[in-house]
Amino acid sequence: MKSINVIGENIKRIRKKHSLTQAQFGEIIGKSQSTVYSYENGSVIPSFEVLNMVSQLFNVKVGDIMGIEWSPLSAKSLRDLYELYVKEASEENE
Repeated sequence: MKSINVIGENIKRIRKKHSLTQAQFGEIIGKSQSTVYSYENGSVIPSFEVLNMVSQLFNVKVGDIMGIEWSPLSAKSLRDLYELYVKEASEENE
């Protein structure tokens, strides 16, 4: 993966594209402003369910949020890649 915080960077990009504050974005996805901040700065990785919600609400692909630039993948494949991302991020933070 390009960056260990690619998910956070893409969430921020989606939020800014829709001209939303972190608080407004959080309200839409059912999370606090501080949680959105934590997603964006990479201190917390959003759950796969949150990624799926953002995908549906903002009409983007989960793969795009995860920074995957190749052909469409099944939901299971995306979840497997997500689990790998979380594992790599936690190992880097140790």
